[in-house]
Order: sequence, then structure tokens, then C-alpha cells
Amino acid sequence: MKFQIKPGFCFPTQFWTAELNENIKRLQNEAYLIRENDKDGVSKSNTGINGYHSKDIRDLKNLPATNHLLNQIINAVNAIHQISRQGDLLLTNFWLNISPKGSSNIPHTHSGLTYSGVFYIKVPKEMKGGRFLFYRNFNEADFISTEYMGHFKKDYQLQSYDYPINTISPKENMLVVFPAWVPHGVEINLSDEERISLSFNFKLNRNFASVK
Repeated sequence: MKFQIKPGFCFPTQFWTAELNENIKRLQNEAYLIRENDKDGVSKSNTGINGYHSKDIRDLKNLPATNHLLNQIINAVNAIHQISRQGDLLLTNFWLNISPKGSSNIPHTHSGLTYSGVFYIKVPKEMKGGRFLFYRNFNEADFISTEYMGHFKKDYQLQSYDYPINTISPKENMLVVFPAWVPHGVEINLSDEERISLSFNFKLNRNFASVK
């Protein structure tokens, strides 16, 4: 008796990307202005001697390009949310990352929030390392390892759902949005050029969320 095997997926996790059309040169200049005015920054997931993570940015008075970018991000993330969900979102915080050679971001999550994301302001012309990483749930990654599941067949083409880590190669003007609970990090930048990005978090505006 012949039968057909049909694959299915239990709990696929969406993420979203978009190519914006921002003034990258002005954003780069404003990024260095932010660092000049906040030289110490903060230590979060950033590693490396000169890796820079700004404090949450509060004042946009002298940052017109950054202000325009944030309005675009707000529109994009709300559009993503409203594909399937009701309610509006609130931008809770945003910050700047400047990552020279040797810097990275260790795996982490943004618990208690709805969406997180990153926008790339400057990407080295010759990318070496520095990719954005999505990590599978750590328990799940352990259970799908070759120790439990066995080795892949020699001629099998690996799919995204086979990997414990999925990667995104950054590009200038690229926006990446994902659920805030997804473990993520950044590879070590092995390029001689700095990489600059703006990261952000959103949460549901519960004052206006409604169920119809």
C-alpha cells in the first residue's frame, strides 16, 4: 500500500525585514554625535573593548534624520502587528550600537516586550563576521542536535528549520523586526570598519487594545 508523507510545522516563528530609503549619511553623522554626547554609554549585551551601546535616546531635538527614521519604524512595526492582531503599539525605548572590529553582542532576549528590531545605519563594505543571529530555544536546540537525532545524510540540503542558529547578513537601510522573546545576538565584527545600528523595543498599548 502506497502512502504520501506530508510535512508540517508545529510552531514556526515569523520575523520581518524591509528595505527603507533613509538618508544613511545623515544618520551616520547623527550616530557619531550621539556617541560624542554620551561617551560612556552602557554595558548590556555588547562585548569587545571598544563596542559601544548608547543609553536610551531621549532627546531628538538635534537629530532630524533619526527622528524621521523612528517615525518610519513606528509605522512599519504597527503595520506588521496589525496584519493579524488588534491594537496599537508603543515604542518603549531605542538605542545606538557602534561595533568596531572585535565587538559583538552575546545571545539575549528582551522579555516583557512585544517586538524588538534593528535598523542598519552603517555596514562595512567587506563584511567579515558581524551577522545578526537568531537562536533556537536552547532546550530545543539541544534536542535536535546530532547527539539525539543523528547526523544528516551526506546529500541532504539543510533547511532553515534544521539549524540551531539562523543568520541575517546586514545591509545599510535594512530593517529587521522580530518577537522580543526570540533569543538573538551578533557575531564578532572581523572587519576593519565599524558597523552602526539602531535597536528598539515595542510593547502593546494596553490603554487602547480592545477585543471585538
